[in-house]
Amino acid sequence: MIDWRKSLLDDTAIHAQIEARIRAKKAKNFAEADRIRKALLEAGIVLEDTAQGTSWRRV
Repeated sequence: MIDWRKSLLDDTAIHAQIEARIRAKKAKNFAEADRIRKALLEAGIVLEDTAQGTSWRRV
């Protein structure tokens, strides 16, 4: 069975959300950055922050 939330997010939408999260973190708006991370996780996307940047994977 396909999870409809996962099917709504294509790579472009995921990258847009990651960029929005990066902007929120730079603006020290950590509540918004956390909200974006949580929303992506609920959609089946796990973010991994490293020194090289943020990567993601579907779960």
